[in-house]
Amino acid sequence: MKLFIFDCGEVILNNVDAFVPFAELIGIPHEELLSDYAFYEMPLMDGYMKVEDYYRHLEAKYRIRITDDPFARFFNPSLNLGMLSNVQKLRNKGYRCVVGSNTFAPHWDKILKMDGNPLGCFDALYPSHLVHLSKPEPAFFRYICKNENIAYEDAALIDDRKENTDAAKSVGLTVLEYSGPDKDKKAAEFFSRFL
Repeated sequence: MKLFIFDCGEVILNNVDAFVPFAELIGIPHEELLSDYAFYEMPLMDGYMKVEDYYRHLEAKYRIRITDDPFARFFNPSLNLGMLSNVQKLRNKGYRCVVGSNTFAPHWDKILKMDGNPLGCFDALYPSHLVHLSKPEPAFFRYICKNENIAYEDAALIDDRKENTDAAKSVGLTVLEYSGPDKDKKAAEFFSRFL
């Protein structure tokens, strides 16, 4: 193994869901907002749609007014210090560690300004909206491996979503699905193979 690709939301950062307070703010049921958002998620994550255009869509559809940036306002993640410790240990052992995350500008900009600079310990950052590819597209993992000059079998993905780990496996990456009540135990066992 030479390269570890870490997802951001619910891996490096916790508490990333901004939809509940956003839905409350604009008076739309949470599930309805999520259902509407599903049609626009990939263009936003791939960086082909601006979040302001999504807000204008919501204004037209629901006859509401959005005057600020709710995706940024209600996005207040916390650090997963245990996972960041694993990143530092891996880097101390000579492994390359990068972030490969589905995100868009309001969230990414806020992450970059977080206290403690949590992404400062990574060798490179691959946010979907800037590379114009997102998970679970296999092309996302191919892009990172090509850019890092790493063979697929020498790369690992740490992600909380099964569809993403399944896609990475289909390309040839080793994966850790970091989810469920025993996720920290699974992570400890996974990283013990390399540390």
